[in-house]
Amino acid sequence: MDKVSNERKNLHRLAGEFLVASRLAQRGYMVTLQWGNTISYDILAFDKRGNVAFIEVKSTASYPRRWVLQSKYASPEQDTIPLERRFVCCVDISSKEVEPTVHVFPASVVANGLHYYFSSKFPNSTSYHLSLGFKPQGKSKQDVQTVGDFIESQKYLENFNILGLTPVTG
Repeated sequence: MDKVSNERKNLHRLAGEFLVASRLAQRGYMVTLQWGNTISYDILAFDKRGNVAFIEVKSTASYPRRWVLQSKYASPEQDTIPLERRFVCCVDISSKEVEPTVHVFPASVVANGLHYYFSSKFPNSTSYHLSLGFKPQGKSKQDVQTVGDFIESQKYLENFNILGLTPVTG
């Protein structure tokens, strides 16, 4: 497979961020996209009660159900924002035949998936992959769950209610 250009990566990143922001707004949530590195979250979603969801968006256009994440996602407790308010929206835009999908994962679920896959023996790398169809490293037996099954990824598919926000529109 050809190396993906920086321009193409940037377009995929933007497509994922706009898609998540659009789906949030469509469901009645107030959103703001964060440009640059001001708070290291891509989207803030909030409601009139003052609840805020801090959202990182990760997109894949090359490998279905597989996202590259910085190593920090394996240790979410190191962030100053409360863990229960942080989410990772994993956008799959890899298929030209079906609509893109969005998994709305709490940050803790992403960390659990990474720990499960790597068996807490992380590679000496600045990035890891969250691959829903993969079984843990070194464990290919039939009775071993995939990462997606282990973290119950289906319950996070298009589940924007998990953000704990009250839509502005009913």
